[in-house]
Amino acid sequence: MKKLLNLLPAISLAVAMLASHPAAAAANAVTVVATINGGGTSLMYAGPGFAPGTKNVSSFGIHATLYSDGTATGHVDCVDQHGDVSAGNIFGDVTSWSLVPKDGDIDDGILLHVTGTLVTFGGGPPVDMKFPVTIQAAGGAGVGKWTLGNPQAPFCIEILLSGQIVVRGNLLG
Repeated sequence: MKKLLNLLPAISLAVAMLASHPAAAAANAVTVVATINGGGTSLMYAGPGFAPGTKNVSSFGIHATLYSDGTATGHVDCVDQHGDVSAGNIFGDVTSWSLVPKDGDIDDGILLHVTGTLVTFGGGPPVDMKFPVTIQAAGGAGVGKWTLGNPQAPFCIEILLSGQIVVRGNLLG
């Protein structure tokens, strides 16, 4: 009995350490902040600095899970229709994300960082590249909006013609 009483402080300390471990782990756990799912067709406008009046149709799919530590998983695919000024397929894996400050410009939204490939129609080898995709507005035809390229000067501004973009999580305010 005396030996058990001598071990009691050590046992109490061990129990306290084990009990506090899950709480500490839970406090630092990475959680899902939002999901983005969408697909359809969109009317692609050339971004600032590109030929004015350039409009073409593209088909797209965007699927991403955004985590609290800024990482992300998912995939983006955008296929320009034949007849486009510079048609191609740009696709890749979403690796991280951030919010673009809301300042009223074209750059507002959720910025997805993508590592992928560009395949141009009509020639040239596939090109590995990193590119940003900004989700500016969730919604369907005429409402959903996303851009491809630097958020301050994207080379594609896409407004949905069909399908939708759904953002689960309150990131677009």
